[in-house]
Amino acid sequence: MIKLILSLSLVLISLDCLAQIDYSKLIIGRNTGTKTLHDGNVTKVFGFTETLNEVTDTPGPTIRVTEGDTVQIDFWNVSQGAPHTIHLHGLDVNQENDGVPHLSFAVNHMDHGYYQFKAPHPGTYIYHCHVVSTIHVQAGMYGVIIVEPSNGSTNTTWVGGETFDRDILLTASEIDTNWHTEAVLDHEHDPANPISVFVPEDYIPQYFLVNGLSETQLADPLNHYTTGANEDIFIRLVNIGYYGVRYVFPVSMNARTILSDGRPLPQDFVNDTIEVLPGERYGTLIQTGTEAFYNVDVEYFNMNTQVVASSQQVTLRTSLASINKLELNLVIYPNPSGNGIFHAVNAFTADYAVYDVDGEMVLKSSEQLIDLSKQKPGMYIIRYQGSAVKLCVQ
Repeated sequence: MIKLILSLSLVLISLDCLAQIDYSKLIIGRNTGTKTLHDGNVTKVFGFTETLNEVTDTPGPTIRVTEGDTVQIDFWNVSQGAPHTIHLHGLDVNQENDGVPHLSFAVNHMDHGYYQFKAPHPGTYIYHCHVVSTIHVQAGMYGVIIVEPSNGSTNTTWVGGETFDRDILLTASEIDTNWHTEAVLDHEHDPANPISVFVPEDYIPQYFLVNGLSETQLADPLNHYTTGANEDIFIRLVNIGYYGVRYVFPVSMNARTILSDGRPLPQDFVNDTIEVLPGERYGTLIQTGTEAFYNVDVEYFNMNTQVVASSQQVTLRTSLASINKLELNLVIYPNPSGNGIFHAVNAFTADYAVYDVDGEMVLKSSEQLIDLSKQKPGMYIIRYQGSAVKLCVQ
């Protein structure tokens, strides 16, 4: 009888906690992905997706929540082999929900794990797998969590803080393809024994990514970021790689850093170069003028030798015409679509392009109705003026 009462009490407590969830998000762990790099090379990756039909890519989905919300991440691990977790990097969470396996919990194949937290200070945070994290983060199991102010504003840094016209997220990472082989990634998990993992002796990345893109991919006008002229832009700078990164802005943009790791700085600083070490996040305000293009250099340096290994370039393209913010936050529904017909919410004033998973363009249009009814079921990507949205045709 006592056991029954205790069991019922636990159920009631669980139901009470779930009843108070303000925001719930399904994140799926995958280990069957491939990534096509700028030179056409294809490498194996792990990653996070939102649907089973979605193609695994890096970074994973960006999660946006509101300050003060009680958030639940429903993590479904569909990977074979090793278990995975979601570590909430930089967020104020208790140990149980922190995603470090031996202190929290791990999620095995086809199981669900529920991570709950109350969204803390507005800012930019990271989520990533913490099972043999040296391997799994490099494999691609990472994404960003953005906490927006409690007043519902999407263009304010925090309640009573700085205002801006739009925000742009830049996430730096690298890929060493020698770490993406079956010998490194294909490790089985035996719950009764520690995971046997082969870690290569050297880490010498050949690809340096911003939001999962590099070199010619970043140079493609479809991957430029479109802003308005004379706008205040809030840049969220993230580094989830193993090299240090320097974001170098044109002097004319008056880069002013005001936020670090989810907290306002006691004193903001004006500098065109912001150094972001692994795991760090900064918030920097910049200003556009009337120039057509602004190039942001992203330097990756070896923290042991301080030698710069690569420099990538992100392009911000201004428009003298007023630009609706929806152009950078595309609202498209339904997604997934059962008949291949999607509707955009007054998003397009110029041509967009839709690509299949092989990178082939299947549609170019400026219509608000996106007709993929003649395409086969699967994942597609629509790109428009620096934005990209994944579309699922069922």
